[in-house]
Amino acid sequence: MFAFLQAAVILVISLAAFIASIFAVVHAARTPDPAFRAAGKQNKALWLIIMLVAALIAFVSLPWPLGNGGGTVGLLGLIALAAVIFYLVDVKPKVSGYSGGSRGPRSNNSGTW
Repeated sequence: MFAFLQAAVILVISLAAFIASIFAVVHAARTPDPAFRAAGKQNKALWLIIMLVAALIAFVSLPWPLGNGGGTVGLLGLIALAAVIFYLVDVKPKVSGYSGGSRGPRSNNSGTW
């Protein structure tokens, strides 16, 4: 009974870590590099690599029904989870508020022809 409950908790935590890491990868990929520099948070390439490695470790760490790992309770799984949590709590809020000048050929001029 307790073994099943423990396995279910590890599965839920591992799935949450994997989904959060995929979300962090997508967010880092869609955020422009100047946003990271303006927030003083290294550069986009470094954060993208860190989040990709964390997502790979989270994927490999998925427990038995979904993978061969033992869940995020392993050392690498915990390090990956810590990196994802740090990104989502510290980096993401600071780079999300970035508005960097012109975003293309469109202009917001409200003048007449």
